Amino acid sequence: MTSDALPFLEVADRIGARLCRDAVWADGACNWLGWSMEFRGGQWAPAYRAMGSLLYDGTAGIGLFLARLHTLTGDAITGATARGALKQVLSAVEALAASGEYGFYAGLSGIAHACLTAAPLLRDPELAERGRHLLASAAGIAPAPQRLDVVNGSAGVIPILIGAAASLPPMGLLDAAMRHGEHLLAHADRSADGWSWKTLGNTPGRNLVGYSHGTAGIACALLELAQATSRSDFLSAGLEALRYERTHFRPAQGNWPDLRDFGATTGEPPCMCAWCHGAPGIGIGRLRMLDVLPGNPEILADADIAIATTAASLRVPAANGAGNYSLCHGHGGNAELLILATDRLGRPDLRERAEETGRAAAAHFEQQRLPWPCGVPGAGETPNLMLGTAGIGYFYLRLHNSRVVPSILSIGA
Repeated sequence: MTSDALPFLEVADRIGARLCRDAVWADGACNWLGWSMEFRGGQWAPAYRAMGSLLYDGTAGIGLFLARLHTLTGDAITGATARGALKQVLSAVEALAASGEYGFYAGLSGIAHACLTAAPLLRDPELAERGRHLLASAAGIAPAPQRLDVVNGSAGVIPILIGAAASLPPMGLLDAAMRHGEHLLAHADRSADGWSWKTLGNTPGRNLVGYSHGTAGIACALLELAQATSRSDFLSAGLEALRYERTHFRPAQGNWPDLRDFGATTGEPPCMCAWCHGAPGIGIGRLRMLDVLPGNPEILADADIAIATTAASLRVPAANGAGNYSLCHGHGGNAELLILATDRLGRPDLRERAEETGRAAAAHFEQQRLPWPCGVPGAGETPNLMLGTAGIGYFYLRLHNSRVVPSILSIGA
């Protein structure tokens, strides 16, 4: 690190200070205004509004970032704002429970995770109790056919239930995880190419590959469930999901295609390079799978390809007008794969690439006081976790100390 480069923790702290400054308070709770995507007139469009409650793009994610930042800086305002954000979240959970939203990034289990994680960081036992109650509520919701993937479905909630089952055994969380696993088995499309899932409603075409909505994330959940339960049907299903994904791999690009339906298009679907779709997310998933199947040559080969493709994508920083730094589909999320691979595979060269990305971005945006490019197309800065500045701050906390601050893109890490 050059002598004039900002320390990574200072970058995160500056972002956190602006979030605290911009919070809108009422009755001891706080929220933020910012950009998000809304489905209007048959298409997605940017909308400027108050943040919702979710981990993905709401106050739960912002509160989680601020709670982690508070433990590293000791700043009282940061801690108080984290508490205010989570109080705001808890005022909205009944509606999520009533609508059956049990997902991680977009549902109750993610909010429960934020509360349970932040409680010891903020020394708030009442918050921990609310988190346990929310997790039990999420576990009690019956799996739904339209909620299968990592973002809002069974594949996201399974790792959280497995992870909490050991510390909260009377709650029947492992049984709930198995119900979600069996739900995934029941809704699998089984073909000669392997198993896949229709995760985005009734869209035509091939089922998705990738981590957020596709086979990579579902395979992770099934393999972890197989390890936790010793059930061979979950193991077989996870391996079948990987087989489906490999049939779509494009060797020339070192990547996997984005098979979403975007209307009338010609030719083969393009490849994204992001956590949500493409090599970075698939690589993150493969690294998690090595905990279940250590040394598996096919999983290692997939991970190596994904890492190489992702590292190459970071040679073009957003400072040069290409992309953004969000966790979902920006350079911050892509660099996360390199941080995880450093810690998992012992690859310091990858850590250097991630740090180069962070230093260049801080020098361009933070030191020059420019807005951070975020993940809402056609819009400006937004404060939330997966699309905005809270997530960018979380990326810098990971650069500062990835052993103390766990990944938020690898569920259960």
